[in-house]
Amino acid sequence: MRIERVRAGSRPADVPLRQKPRGALSRFWGRILDFSLVLWVVRVPLLSVLLGLAMMAGVTQAQDVTLDVAMAGAPVGATAGVSRAILSLVGAVFLLWAMPVHYAARLLVETDNGLAAKVARRDSAAGRRGIAGHDWLMAAMVREVPRLIGVLPFLIFAIGANAAISNLPTLADRPAVDAAHHQLVLLVWAMLAAVPLFYLYCVLRGRLTQVQALAALDRALGRWLKPVFGLLGIAPRRDDAEGQLHASGRLALLVYALLVVAVLVASPHWLAARLPLAYAVPLIFGGWVPILAYLSSVGRRFHVPILTGLFIAGAIGVYVFGDNHAVRTVTADEPAYRRTSLVQAVHLWMQANSCAGQPSSCPRPIIVAAAGGASRAGFFTASVIGHFLDYDQQKPAFSFTRADGSKVSRVARDDGRFTPAIQSALDGKDIATRLFAISGVSGGSYGAAVVAAALSARTGKAPPCPEKAPAHWFGGAIHGWRDCLESMTADDFLTATFFGLAFHDQVQLFLRDRAALLEEAWEASFARHAGAPGAPAGPGAARRLSEPFLSAPRDPEHWVPYLVLNGTSVETGQRIITTDLLPTYAAASRCPSGGPNAECPIFTHAIDFHSLVRSDLDVRLSTAATNSARFPVISPPGSIYQVDTDVVDRIVDGGYFENFGAESALELAQAMVDVEPALAPFVLVISNDPQSVLTEERTARGVVVPDAAEHSFLPEVAGPFGAIGAVRGGRGRLAVAHAAAWLDARFGGRCPVNLVQIKVWPEDSAGRCPVGTATPEKIRQVSMSWWLSKPVQMNLHEQLEPTADRCNNRTAVEQVWSALATRSEACTGPAP
Repeated sequence: MRIERVRAGSRPADVPLRQKPRGALSRFWGRILDFSLVLWVVRVPLLSVLLGLAMMAGVTQAQDVTLDVAMAGAPVGATAGVSRAILSLVGAVFLLWAMPVHYAARLLVETDNGLAAKVARRDSAAGRRGIAGHDWLMAAMVREVPRLIGVLPFLIFAIGANAAISNLPTLADRPAVDAAHHQLVLLVWAMLAAVPLFYLYCVLRGRLTQVQALAALDRALGRWLKPVFGLLGIAPRRDDAEGQLHASGRLALLVYALLVVAVLVASPHWLAARLPLAYAVPLIFGGWVPILAYLSSVGRRFHVPILTGLFIAGAIGVYVFGDNHAVRTVTADEPAYRRTSLVQAVHLWMQANSCAGQPSSCPRPIIVAAAGGASRAGFFTASVIGHFLDYDQQKPAFSFTRADGSKVSRVARDDGRFTPAIQSALDGKDIATRLFAISGVSGGSYGAAVVAAALSARTGKAPPCPEKAPAHWFGGAIHGWRDCLESMTADDFLTATFFGLAFHDQVQLFLRDRAALLEEAWEASFARHAGAPGAPAGPGAARRLSEPFLSAPRDPEHWVPYLVLNGTSVETGQRIITTDLLPTYAAASRCPSGGPNAECPIFTHAIDFHSLVRSDLDVRLSTAATNSARFPVISPPGSIYQVDTDVVDRIVDGGYFENFGAESALELAQAMVDVEPALAPFVLVISNDPQSVLTEERTARGVVVPDAAEHSFLPEVAGPFGAIGAVRGGRGRLAVAHAAAWLDARFGGRCPVNLVQIKVWPEDSAGRCPVGTATPEKIRQVSMSWWLSKPVQMNLHEQLEPTADRCNNRTAVEQVWSALATRSEACTGPAP
């Protein structure tokens, strides 16, 4: 009756029924705001795990690093097992990422004044509603959010390893793929098993702080460090009765912060050797958390946007004082006079091929165009060139043993891809002398630099590598040029570069930037290979990549191809070319590039890099390659200083302009023919992007047939960025078409093939060749970073092996062998 009297009061009976939903909605919205506040307080550790999730879930290169750990458990093709490497990675994630983000998040929520006030209000409201104690939901948010953030790094690595499974290529060496698959599965389960263990650790650690001895130690730490905490503004809140219990947490954050500062000043290369690849990822994402969490905590306490202020101050500081992204230069002895004129270069090349004075009897000069694509491009460029340098090994039949113990036999003459007539023409010849120049872009430029450095370091025809294979290369022993060049380009150049991105470039000051760290990694790797005990010691064997670009003398008895390394100007959008050729020559007739005949530019509308720096300055060979390999994130734009304080231009990746290097290769061929019309250059294009190949295969009568997705997320943003990304390959394919058209017009009457493209062919998600069929929904990505896993290396190596489907380079390899054995007079005479 009493309840009925209350309901029968002055208000109509249906009023409470209308107000009750509004009250529930208000409480629900209040909970959302509570949760949002907790997330805002822990925004720094939360952002750390979100960035890690985005990278490991969406970036093939990041997923690929898990293979290094998975395959460390056993040799390629061996039985899978939980290895020390897998357990070590779990430990690294625990110590370097999960603990920092969890601990930082826990201390942030426990010491935040605003959140404490919100908790007090919620507890008071709970008391008014007759709920004893405190608001359990708010308490659960404060307690569980840090724990959940702490377990996310393990889930993130599990996601990355699982994605790496779907990226595994189809290999002829099937046991190697099976072993990688099984070990990746083990890595996934190891990371998932760590999730409940870390959560249990979080729960038990909170209870351990209540143990009398540990509590006493914590109080003692609080007393001893009280002046330090007060000075830094991280003293316990006065209204926090348990504040002293957090002294160890504050000390832990200080120690982490000091460790990050130590990383800043330490050698990234030393650190990369101890935390390579996947092991480096936890430090990269967890390293900054203590410092930034501390700054966000202080900012909230004093109501000052410290993080935003530091970002603005850093941007202003870089604008006023400059950055640390200057292109590295070295003082050299008259570098401008060490470059070779085109006329002299052609003459030296003819001397190297014993046809000086009789150009028509010379072989066809080979100009290589090496497309961009980071280590994938460098490795594939080196592998393809090495394949042809190994001519003497390709003549007899040979066999090798795969990881599963099966024996593979190869027939003579490179599986029949060159004829007895070609063998007769090439016997006794040095294939290296056929290479006139390499036009590289991005990773292709790195591959070109390694090829040139290795040829400079050789003794006779022997490659400058020891027989014992390095651990990072998939092969067992080094038997020739291809093995040597592959092993030189398969090293880990990624870890030190990412340490530079994560630490050095965030506090620039006097520190080397990540581009310099990448160059130093290249130099050190080449020195380890070319200077290894027992390796042949050619001129400048171990130091060539770190020596001035223009320091190597030109010797026709020790031939090294010229380099044309293509970058892009930020100021003009034109090519900036770093080359050991003089950029102009005296044209014999009309200048092909349209300039004055007396100073005809070899490369049309291109900027010569050495013309932008002082006449007494040069760059290292490694820097010359980086001038072409400055793609976003991994390498910053390089500032080119004409004098100490005058930035004349900034250089970025050559792929922004054209990703194949074919335009420069064509212009060099045109200039060579103008200098010596009896020569018939042949262009070898080495590309490595399967997606670009698939696009090219949809070309009909010179027009690519597009096939866009039916749905696009944020097309206003995705459209422009997608076009910018696609145009690099589009311009490359256009340049290849122009080169083929000009060469065929010039020599096609007698030589039907004047340009060949060797490709990395695509495969669909089922491992089939998609060429000639309906466009697949998805093709497998081939990782493109400054490191390659062994399955990716094997996939690239197998691109030159004969296959039964259409996705093979058999015809292209045959045509290259034919061009190497063909004299120029066969192409330059009148058509039959």
